[in-house]
Amino acid sequence: MDLDRRASLAGLLSLAATPVLAKPAKLARGPSPWADVDAKARAMIAGKLTPGLQVCVRKKGAVVFSKGYGFANLETATPMTPASVCRIGSITKQFTASTILLLAQDGKLSLDDSLGVYLPDFPNASKLRLRRMLSHTSGLGNYTQVNPLQFLQMTRTDRSAAELVKAMAEASPTLAYEPGTDWRYSNTAFVLLGAVIEAVTSQSYAEVFQQRLIAPNALGHTTVDNAAHVVPNRASGYSNARVGPSGFDNASFIGMSWPGAAGNLRSTCEDLCAWHGALLGGKVLQPESLKAMLTPVRLNDGKLPTQKTPKGEAPVYYGFGIGLEPRDGKPCVSHNGGIQGFVSHLETLTDEQITIATVINTDGGPFAPKALADAPGELEAAIRKAARAL
Repeated sequence: MDLDRRASLAGLLSLAATPVLAKPAKLARGPSPWADVDAKARAMIAGKLTPGLQVCVRKKGAVVFSKGYGFANLETATPMTPASVCRIGSITKQFTASTILLLAQDGKLSLDDSLGVYLPDFPNASKLRLRRMLSHTSGLGNYTQVNPLQFLQMTRTDRSAAELVKAMAEASPTLAYEPGTDWRYSNTAFVLLGAVIEAVTSQSYAEVFQQRLIAPNALGHTTVDNAAHVVPNRASGYSNARVGPSGFDNASFIGMSWPGAAGNLRSTCEDLCAWHGALLGGKVLQPESLKAMLTPVRLNDGKLPTQKTPKGEAPVYYGFGIGLEPRDGKPCVSHNGGIQGFVSHLETLTDEQITIATVINTDGGPFAPKALADAPGELEAAIRKAARAL
């Protein structure tokens, strides 16, 4: 559920590739621009970095590459395809943010409202503005940042909406910092935004997502997940294992109410690409709302927030539920997702009209090979290069 892929892998932390090619845009003469993508994907499978992975690429509104590699389920030897349904973790946040913005468009709430308007009993609710919650600058902590064993135990139980809000209150009895003075990734804030959606609409946020985002944009494989659902083509999630012939263990069970509106959607790489096409193509939000979503947040002093990186302090480019850091010096809209059993990535290079979605069905876990920290990023770099060559 964290923005940073490496953090997701570390925190949760011979198969043959089974590619499935769908809807090529055109046949090219000479070497395929996708050869390096295929090689890197197959190497990830052969090296037991992940049981399977799926990739979809759109360029200028058309699918130009869509493949699955490896296995969606090791026990049944079911191949991973672009239609395999996977959990996507924190990519959910842009759906939650979009719904809040739709409700603001409808006049049912204001981004400048405090959480106290909707959850008056929540600690410090009067100081927590929806606008700041959407951009991780609210002062709330992050309920997922606990001892890994404690976290895995906590996630095994489903909770009602009221129980989930109570758990968020217990995790954030005081503010971590004064609102608008810092940027700290907060799953807590987005769980609470899901509760706001329910308070405003008198519906579950799952129903609102379905009515306002999913059905209108024909995202047929996307919905709020529930472990009890029988889902055709559902992919299984895994963790890398220390020993064993497969190289993997079944991922720890998670009750899907626990990540809430911060990270409990399931989808496919093709649906994710279609979603970005709709969102960034202006089919979901009015222009002013979309502009607000895609504007990097600034602190109370007017400056961009910063965070520590291995290379020192770096500016944070983050809007409402979505990352805005440039890629290769070009404008980019992106987010990662990590949840038990899965790590996902969705990005759009806006000037080039290239959208890339990848999902792997391992969370890494404590026995993840070191190569898993870099391999997905290297694969995505190869995908960008191939897409630009078309």
